[in-house]
Amino acid sequence: MLLTALKLKLAALVAVAGIDTAEMPGASKEFTDILTALKADQDKVQATPGTGSPDVNKSFNDAVAKVRELAQKDDKDAIYALAHWGVLSGANINEVAALFRKAADKGQVLAKSELAQVLMQAGAQNPDAMKEAIKLIKEAEAENNKVSRRMLAQLHLQGVTEGEKGVVVVEKSPAKAKELLEKGQKAQDGEATLGLAQIYSAGVEGIPQDQQKALEYLIEAGKQGSAVALSTYGARLLNGDPDTKESPKLVKKDVPAALKMFNEAATKGLAAANRILGQIYENGVGADGADVKQDVTKAFEYYTKAANGNDPQALFRLGNAFETGIIKDPKGKRDDKENILIQPNPKSALDLYRLAAQNNLAEAFYNVGVYYETGTVVDKDPAKAFTFLMKASTAGIAQAMNRLAGLYANGTGVTQDVVAAAGWYQRASDMGFAPAQIALGILYEQGAGVRQSRMVAAGLYADAAQQGVALAMLRLANLYAVGVVPGTPELPRAWAYAMQADEAAQKSANKADMDVTSNVLKQLEGKMKPEEVTEAKKIFEKLPKPQAAAAPAAATVQDSVPSKAGAPKKSK
Repeated sequence: MLLTALKLKLAALVAVAGIDTAEMPGASKEFTDILTALKADQDKVQATPGTGSPDVNKSFNDAVAKVRELAQKDDKDAIYALAHWGVLSGANINEVAALFRKAADKGQVLAKSELAQVLMQAGAQNPDAMKEAIKLIKEAEAENNKVSRRMLAQLHLQGVTEGEKGVVVVEKSPAKAKELLEKGQKAQDGEATLGLAQIYSAGVEGIPQDQQKALEYLIEAGKQGSAVALSTYGARLLNGDPDTKESPKLVKKDVPAALKMFNEAATKGLAAANRILGQIYENGVGADGADVKQDVTKAFEYYTKAANGNDPQALFRLGNAFETGIIKDPKGKRDDKENILIQPNPKSALDLYRLAAQNNLAEAFYNVGVYYETGTVVDKDPAKAFTFLMKASTAGIAQAMNRLAGLYANGTGVTQDVVAAAGWYQRASDMGFAPAQIALGILYEQGAGVRQSRMVAAGLYADAAQQGVALAMLRLANLYAVGVVPGTPELPRAWAYAMQADEAAQKSANKADMDVTSNVLKQLEGKMKPEEVTEAKKIFEKLPKPQAAAAPAAATVQDSVPSKAGAPKKSK
């Protein structure tokens, strides 16, 4: 018990920038002192962001420089930290892997686990990399690394084979996966216990579905500190399980119990619990706050506590707050000083986004990248913007993919590569991101980076138009006006889409948008015969009704610059 308490105290002291010395037995005092100083500066930023607080970027860069000096003395933990931070900042993956390998060769168990993760990303194309990754995972698991234990369990759930003959590299064995997760559960690893809950919730080969057992493991995982388990069970308590034939209603709505659970976890120092409480009080629970009344002031007290516990999502939410400003009463006046809880402060927002990014939050990488791209409170730095946006893109952020594609299209911060631009626009489009669908449609119209196809372009514009984006409707109007099939204009259909765009503009009450759509309609009507106008009205009536407008028509029909096709603002 004493050892556990000491471990938690140490973790609270120097868990910073994605590094936790509690998981580094034998870490040198020099290394620990560097992280302790960094954490002190970051705590000051979280407590009093803005003027007078340390420059979080400078503090981090200073820490990196000192750790680099220590790594040159062959300190295995310092070498690992450089590799870990390199992954977070989007450094060259081969250089990062070399550092991880050097630290792993010196016995740094976290380096083994994280090198395995890097190698597995190339596993499908490189069987040797996958074999090395599995070897490292097994070694790290044998040294009691909890992440590797969970990774090995996942591999046993899926099984790994190699080559056409299907040579078994890792046996598919749910029983072995369960055994590994049970080992983690006994070691108080909440994420392993959550894995058991998920196995019993879904049921796998040889392990039948058991919702009661799944719930028991879910509750235990939350007590062991799993933020996902905590939020999942808390949400079930806040709302109650749905009454369906497929699943028994095991959890009844019990808002006081949910709040008690989160408060107890927060008291024990679980940062995620404070963040979840912040979310509860920021939004309220129940119709008109019948269960928990909205209390923005209390919400941000909890967010601040969570941020001080290095919770990346809380840091990000505070960054949002300083970017936009927060008022105490949403129904009150925004310019009433008594109603202002947080004044807008872009510098403070960036500091908090950087802290969240250091803890590997993809949305934070995106926002930091946008700051560097736009030159907001920092000098414009296209190369840094590219690095941060690439990291956010590979983590699956559609907005980042769209902006990254724009950088490739214009050669900003990277060598111009229209093919790469098209590839990233395609990924964002596949996720239903309307600005990327429009930009990719323009590339297909032009045949830039892709094989020219007005038909494909029309399909992309139609997908975006269905989301209520007036610019997509105008692009369709323009496309049908000249002809999806070259030489065969369809003026009635073009008019129908222009009218749809006009309706969207009218709803947005934006005069500039209305002027654009009105002008397009007049141009088309000037070319149409009376019978074509009649046909156009019929087509308009049959067009699928779009969702509520998601974006105004911010450009004319003639606009054809892919990188400016509705670039989003920073995440809120």
